[in-house]
Amino acid sequence: MSGPEHRTTRSEDPHDKKGLIARIVDNILDALNIQQASAWRAGRGVGHQQGSEDGYTQGFDAGVKAGTQIVELRPGPKPLVGAPQTQEPGLFEDWRFPIDDEMEKRIRADVARLLPDQPPSSDQWKMILSRTPTTSVVAGAGSGKSTTMVVRLLVLYHYLEIEFSSLTVVTFTRESKLDFAKKLREVFLLWEHEIPEKQSLNIVRTFHSRILSFVRSIDGLRRTQAFEFLDLEDEEDEKAESMFQVKLKKPQLDLMNGCYQDLYLSNPRFKELITHLFRRAAVLEQLDRKNADVVKRVKRAGDMAEVDGEVCDLLEQQWTRAGKWPLAGVEPIRQKITVLKHQFSANGYIPALDAFVLLGVDHTEQHDLKRNADISMTLKGEVTMKRTMFQAFCSRPVIILNDYNDAYDTVEGMINLVNCCPKFRYKVTGEIGSLYIMEAFYAAASFIENLGLDVVESIKKMKFLKGDPDSWFFEALAHYWPAFEEKLSSMNPPIMTFNSMFAMFGERGAENLKQVPEGVLRPMTTLLIDEFQDVGSNTISWICAAFSEIKRRGLRVEAGGKPKYASLMAVGDDWQSIYGWRGSSPKFFMHFDEVFNSPKSTRVFMQENHRSHQLVIDAAEAIVRSTGGFDNKQGVAVNEKVTGAQVPVRVVGRNDKQLADRALKHYEAGHSILVLYRVGKSKEEVLPLLAPLISRAKREDRENDIKLLTYHASKGLQAKAVFLIGDCEMTTSSPYKNQVYQQAGMSVEDDPKPFDTAQCQEALRTAYVAITRAITYCYWYINKDDNRGTAMEKATRHIDPALPCWSLPVAVKTEAPAKPKHRKTRFRR
Repeated sequence: MSGPEHRTTRSEDPHDKKGLIARIVDNILDALNIQQASAWRAGRGVGHQQGSEDGYTQGFDAGVKAGTQIVELRPGPKPLVGAPQTQEPGLFEDWRFPIDDEMEKRIRADVARLLPDQPPSSDQWKMILSRTPTTSVVAGAGSGKSTTMVVRLLVLYHYLEIEFSSLTVVTFTRESKLDFAKKLREVFLLWEHEIPEKQSLNIVRTFHSRILSFVRSIDGLRRTQAFEFLDLEDEEDEKAESMFQVKLKKPQLDLMNGCYQDLYLSNPRFKELITHLFRRAAVLEQLDRKNADVVKRVKRAGDMAEVDGEVCDLLEQQWTRAGKWPLAGVEPIRQKITVLKHQFSANGYIPALDAFVLLGVDHTEQHDLKRNADISMTLKGEVTMKRTMFQAFCSRPVIILNDYNDAYDTVEGMINLVNCCPKFRYKVTGEIGSLYIMEAFYAAASFIENLGLDVVESIKKMKFLKGDPDSWFFEALAHYWPAFEEKLSSMNPPIMTFNSMFAMFGERGAENLKQVPEGVLRPMTTLLIDEFQDVGSNTISWICAAFSEIKRRGLRVEAGGKPKYASLMAVGDDWQSIYGWRGSSPKFFMHFDEVFNSPKSTRVFMQENHRSHQLVIDAAEAIVRSTGGFDNKQGVAVNEKVTGAQVPVRVVGRNDKQLADRALKHYEAGHSILVLYRVGKSKEEVLPLLAPLISRAKREDRENDIKLLTYHASKGLQAKAVFLIGDCEMTTSSPYKNQVYQQAGMSVEDDPKPFDTAQCQEALRTAYVAITRAITYCYWYINKDDNRGTAMEKATRHIDPALPCWSLPVAVKTEAPAKPKHRKTRFRR
């Protein structure tokens, strides 16, 4: 050890005599001022010692201070303890597609060289070159979105080196899938990529096939069959309809009927409910005598009674000719019934029920058939008036038979209710027409599930007035639907509805998604969706859940070059959303950035119309604009072949012969033709007049140049001349759908009838879709009855004759255009 405190000198020893003498001598010499070598040496030693001590102390203090400054870990005030911040769990990583300036120049140059006839517009380039994880593209009618999507896909594959195993394009119909896949093969071949048809159809998928691959990837479900595809010989063909227009055929109905029969015999409450519904459907419902139709027709009761015999004769002749009269269980005896002091006849009597039978006009009979050519009223009109009188003033049970095919089942079911489960048609309030009871069950359950709700839980929240038969219908559905799904799942191989598949892998089925192999999930990492405005809540939930699982697993996109991560591009048009009656909604597209939380998103507006001239565009937008949506939408005609045409949309009175004559002239001019109708009855009426032209087109190998379709089925098509038959209206209110809309959070402000409001807007969007099919000529034939102001909404109310885009003869009148109503939306998922 060292230090001054540990050193000693010899002078400190009192017994050291030599030291004492030396000190005395030193003192004497010091007094004489004589310098001593010994003293110098001693002073030098003491000074050195003292200096060392002082230096050590000063150095020690300075070193400690310096050391303290170096090792002070948290200078400044002491921080307060706190929790980490939280953020919403995003679905996408914070990354960008590595499209640099050099790559962009190369892409633009290649497209200009290889697609010289289809140069993308500036807005189309924004879509093609989008760099953000999510992109929403508002693509108006005729905007060329399909070709643009194919070029975007080319950029992903050819330039960004994303493998096909990480790419999927999803669309709604088989036709759009086949068209897109064909276009993909053609364009990719220009870049020297020969894509086999099978591979292209593995990239371009429908929602149906994509979700089915998820289900079949799970052990125990690999042979699962889709309920809606049971009638197909090869399910790979899929169905032609949209996922919102699936029609049930014999295999599906047989399964549903089997469950129906079992439940009817085993569940007393279900049997009681069905009995109530059947009696209500079969027996004429009583009408209030103050009803407007009753009051109007009472005045003609006497005149009706005088011709009642002739009416009965004609009806019985029709039914006999069809082989449906007489009918087993019904005595074909005309019994006189007094109504308002006048004598009318029933066509038959059912002793087992003590009920009268009235025959009606079957839908296959000529719609304008009259009892006498000199009278104005049709036979169907006279039958309707007679039925109204019986509903208001006959106290005895009366059964009306309107359908040749259903008549036997109706009578047999009424007689054998105890032992036989009845087959009948039922009309839920607010629906346009009645459906066979199994179809009505399926339609209602599908609507509820499309909105992301559980059928049984949703029904428990519904409210109906006492005595409302819809209350019986939905209680019966609450019994039936779980039993039906259990029956499907217990079959070998198991069967599932598509809605149940989406629910299985939606956000509530996150644990199920963990079982999906990477090979099935990875194609979703780079996802492009067409017609996005038509998605429903259950589909949205599945897409969100899939991206959430992709992020949870940390799945990368299989690609060359820099690492790439999950992305979503959605292409659609809120003005073309026309499947709300089956549960779809444009809300998810309009609120895209809220639904798909992303660090960075791009929105593109493609407003150049490559199909129609400006007057067609303006006419369609004049009708749909009041529905709201995106504020900055305005279609601009850019098709140089028709921009100079400037033919206004002609609105004329209904005249089927004139329509057929005009169609012939356009056909002979070499034009393509679309004849579109709102209701099936219009097709039946106009088809006989168009039949010669259709036959001629087949003979001349031009059958694709003339097509008859519904307004809804025409989406995606176009023609030089388009003929529209009938207004687009909203005429009914749906109590149950209004309630389901509220349950699903689809309300607008505090609207008590949100579904009705949405359907009023959809009527206008349907007209927009129909009009924008026209390239040059559009004729709109309106029935005179369409101008009555009974509908809640109709498209013709938004026609302003002062605008140059419309041409209206004096004879055609329209109601004053409604003022646009803009409402704030309240969006909830």
